Amino acid sequence: MPDITGQPGQPPASKQHEAHKGLFGSRRLMILPAVLLLLSLAYLGWAFTSGNILLDVDLRGGTQVVISSAGEPNTAAIESAIASYHPNVRSARSLQGWTIYVDVPTEVNTTGLLSALSAAGYNTEHASIQTVGPALGSSFLQQAEIALVAAFIFMAIAVFITFRMPAPCGYVVLSAFADITEAFAVSQFIGIPLSLATFAALLLLIGYSVDTDILLTARVLKSEGDPRTLAKRAMKTGLTMIGSTAVALLALFVLSGSSVMTQIASVLLIGLVFDALNTWITNTGLLIWWVESKGLVK
Repeated sequence: MPDITGQPGQPPASKQHEAHKGLFGSRRLMILPAVLLLLSLAYLGWAFTSGNILLDVDLRGGTQVVISSAGEPNTAAIESAIASYHPNVRSARSLQGWTIYVDVPTEVNTTGLLSALSAAGYNTEHASIQTVGPALGSSFLQQAEIALVAAFIFMAIAVFITFRMPAPCGYVVLSAFADITEAFAVSQFIGIPLSLATFAALLLLIGYSVDTDILLTARVLKSEGDPRTLAKRAMKTGLTMIGSTAVALLALFVLSGSSVMTQIASVLLIGLVFDALNTWITNTGLLIWWVESKGLVK
């Protein structure tokens, strides 16, 4: 039977509604963030159970020697030249040149290591040496884990106090959890070790991801109008925030020669990508579905 309620040449009302949904409320789009979260959890589960979590010197213990180089270093050649010290060599670039990081076990004789690096053609006159015992590194790791969990719990409490609605608050917490989990999993997968610096980045990511989720939730729940239109306006603001932050982090990543700054910038950039997916697809879709199902459209 033809649709007698619509205008000639227009699709049925149900199809118009689906077209109006666009990005928001699409359950198919929410499959992608869900799959990414499951893959991240699976990878981290495998890494923890198999002991393949990458830890930096400050969390696992060891000695780190930092030297400067005017030209681009060949990390493979350096590792080959000092192979007897069982090193892990990586480098970072800055405007002033290159910085080389050589990680070796705690018991290594640093005098002999510096001599081997000098023989390989690298200037060790102003080398920096940091040594962390395994027990101290383990203590740092436990304290960092406690700080991260405590920060997440207090964030969740603050969100629930602010909105006092279990479902929307749960969506905010879920998105923040997904951001942290996925950023950590990808950073491990591409070889960024877990360190005090990356823990700091994950703490920053909790606050940043909650900012965009609160922006969305407050706009949809506390403003009058169609929730999809309100969410779209919030998304424009949120994506502007993400873009401006990404530019600053890219500058930090490119210009800084510090391993700490590079690690922080890398983890936060990864987290920003996942925050865009989890906030503006998962959280938005769930929040709009909840608002419409409860008849809260103003």
